[in-house]
This record gives sequence, structure tokens and C-alpha cells, in this order.
Amino acid sequence: GRLKDVIIRKGENIAAKEVEDVLYAHPAVGAVAVIGLPDTERGERVCAVVETAEDSEPLTLDQLVEACADAGLMRQKVPEQLVVYDGPLPRNATMKILKYELKEAMAEIPWP
Repeated sequence: GRLKDVIIRKGENIAAKEVEDVLYAHPAVGAVAVIGLPDTERGERVCAVVETAEDSEPLTLDQLVEACADAGLMRQKVPEQLVVYDGPLPRNATMKILKYELKEAMAEIPWP
């Protein structure tokens, strides 16, 4: 299952976990899944799906980009799309986030 957690953006491999680790450190993030979505220009684009932490304002894309920059994340790994998920992220019985479900749902969202 680790293979699925690599996003290939413009021929570059991006480990989802590296980006997730940065975002988990943000106080507004209760849970996060970083997924690759099909993109005609880039192959895949990096999308962060965030479950807002309790008593927090939802994360904005600007805050996300800033958090990634502050953590020293390479620019090409910073998500270009942020989806603030309504409610808890889908999980299986062992509480693992179901990324394939998110990928299907997020692929339906129009992207400029």
C-alpha cells in the first residue's frame, strides 16, 4: 500500500506522508490526507483534504502554503489544492483514512 502514497507531479515523486507530517503540525488540522488528483498539465496535482480541528477555524490555502514554507518543504511538494472536508474524513475499522474514497470524491470537484 505505500506505493499509492506517492504523487507524481510533473515527473517528480512526492511522498504524501512528508506533506501530511507538515500539515499535521498545524493547529487547525485535525486530520489530513494528501492525495494526487489527475491533472492534464501536471500528470497529478497535489491535493490536501483537511478535517478541521475541533474549535478551530478552517485552514486556508494561504495558511497551508505558509506552513509548508515555514517547515522548509520544497515548493514543488506544496499542495496546490485544499479541500476543507465537511465532517470527519472517511476511515476504516482501524481508523486508517480511506484515501481511495477521497480520491474518487475529489476528482468530481471542478478544477480550473
